Amino acid sequence: MCYSVESSAKTSLYSLVAIVVLMCSNIPHFKWIAMIMIGWCGMQFAELLLWLTNPRKSCTTANKIITFTLVPLVLILQPLAATLGSLFVKPWAKCSNNRKLFIVIFSIISSFSLLLHFYGKPVKYCTTVTPDGHLNWWISKYVGTKPIAYTLWLIIIAIPIFVLWDMSYKIIVALSIMPAFGFYYGLTTDSKGSIWCYYTSFTALVSLFAYALYKFKIYNILK
Repeated sequence: MCYSVESSAKTSLYSLVAIVVLMCSNIPHFKWIAMIMIGWCGMQFAELLLWLTNPRKSCTTANKIITFTLVPLVLILQPLAATLGSLFVKPWAKCSNNRKLFIVIFSIISSFSLLLHFYGKPVKYCTTVTPDGHLNWWISKYVGTKPIAYTLWLIIIAIPIFVLWDMSYKIIVALSIMPAFGFYYGLTTDSKGSIWCYYTSFTALVSLFAYALYKFKIYNILK
């Protein structure tokens, strides 16, 4: 949703601070949440770089490279980072066969599906700016930003969290509030994916608040 370099930089900074703090916490579940944040919030960094290419003016080589490489990588990480982050809590060697099977199959299917739909039958080669001023980095003819595909992708992102999470779901519900709002608002705009990614960046602040409650023994949101 970010309309400029400045707004993208701010949301990227919020996310980066939260990710670094959670990764340095040495608490497995909060390190897992940091991985979730990497997937959820990474698009704002990609959009920051895209705005720096001045997409309103022209389709530059830098724009093409970011659109064709970083954007799909970030999209893949939205479900994949949450899946791999679970290994902080339960390392691969300690996973049951069913858990290992889920991680492998889900990772392959979600990544392949995204790549197929993102690169399949491209109709443009650069990120463009929509009439409402949002970035549109979807390049394929396939209906990746249509409501049904948009909803399905949100479900795919949520699946590994709800399947693999092994503590109280209170923190997951808290972290889902801003993405849910972004999802709803995104349905009313001309750049759904960008809107959703913008709102999820503020989830980083929620994760920091939850960690502070835990660290200072105010409230154990993991139980």
